[in-house]
Amino acid sequence: MGNYDESLPVVTGTVVNNSTKEDNSDFSGKGEKQTPKCRDPIFALLLYINVAAIAAVVGVYGVNGGTSDAGDTDEDTTIEGFEGYIYVAIATGAFGLLFSALSLMVLMRIPQILIKTSLIMTVVLSGVWAAIAFAAGNLVGGIIGAIIFALSCCYAYSVWSRIPFATANLVTACKAVSSNCGITIAAYFFAALSFAWSVLWSVAIVAVQDRTTTCVEDENGIEVCESINPGFLFLLFLSFFFTQQVIQNTLHVSVAGVVGK
Repeated sequence: MGNYDESLPVVTGTVVNNSTKEDNSDFSGKGEKQTPKCRDPIFALLLYINVAAIAAVVGVYGVNGGTSDAGDTDEDTTIEGFEGYIYVAIATGAFGLLFSALSLMVLMRIPQILIKTSLIMTVVLSGVWAAIAFAAGNLVGGIIGAIIFALSCCYAYSVWSRIPFATANLVTACKAVSSNCGITIAAYFFAALSFAWSVLWSVAIVAVQDRTTTCVEDENGIEVCESINPGFLFLLFLSFFFTQQVIQNTLHVSVAGVVGK
């Protein structure tokens, strides 16, 4: 699946048996097999409650619309009113899936030069940004670009000697993935799951904003709207971050389990 330079080292591990400890005499080089069970039931329950709460918000306010203060159905809160937000979420999710697929292909093809290439491109692009800004007469943008260019050069100089070790680790990881290609299916499954969660959460936050924001006209006839309750915003963003982290870490431990066997 990937093209690798055989001259590059591959990071491997060697089992060292400590003969001074009697309990290590039968050590086989692998960790103790863990029995499959739920090890964090409290946070698992919180995850289910979190997803159920967001789904309930979408079901009550995002799909059925709910009722206004006058008791009539508020058509603005139906799903038709959220089509633009849903389309944006779908477009960004599709772009993310496509970009991740292309990135994986590039990573598997050129792991030997990828780190150096990305580091050099960072320096070059920051320099181009500063040059364009100065040429356009944007002094502030040019100064900011020059500072970023200088910092990028310093960073590249300081880490350049460590690139061979990082490259060896990257090549090892790519070989592990190429030897267990089935794990990429799990990766795309979790990416699709994360995408579906993002769409659901996007509808929920727009629905909450629509139902909690009130607009009144001032004495000049100008409509003034109150912002969404900060408490609601905090809970919604906490909900989004918590679920995304669960999905991300589930993928991480799945990959680690496959590669570590």
